[in-house]
Amino acid sequence: MTALPLFPTSVVGSLPRPDAVRALLGQDNSSEQLDAAIRDAVALQENAGVDILTDGEWRRASYIGVIAELAHGFELGTNPADGRPWTIVVDKLAPKHPGFIAAEVRYLKTITDRQIKATMPAPALLGERMWSAEKSSSAYPTREAFVVDCVPILRHEVELLFEEG
Repeated sequence: MTALPLFPTSVVGSLPRPDAVRALLGQDNSSEQLDAAIRDAVALQENAGVDILTDGEWRRASYIGVIAELAHGFELGTNPADGRPWTIVVDKLAPKHPGFIAAEVRYLKTITDRQIKATMPAPALLGERMWSAEKSSSAYPTREAFVVDCVPILRHEVELLFEEG
């Protein structure tokens, strides 16, 4: 692994997804194609001189929506405010795919010798964006109750990331 300069560079947010990558999200048997696309995303960052790399968050529908990969209890709808897709909590959270983010890191470590990072939303941000009084209150009467239930799901993912190094 290369040493970092005094002021290392890194990307913030996901890399823009090509249409072909967007089309692969949520499809079964797309991991080989996503692996190839992520190799390209890593090469792009390496060629640009970025010091700390990500996989571009290309296996995820969104930064915040990754919680719906980690846990059951969400529904995809449309945000009434702007018409954009909206993942919203509608049921009590239950583990779905623990290790989703850790698997991103595991693959990333195989394709670069540079330093890497994984991204994960904070529970408070999930509460702000994914809880609705109208649609979520039967599962979680308050935003705070939802946030509290996000913590163990995310904590477990952090533990798995720690195991990955």
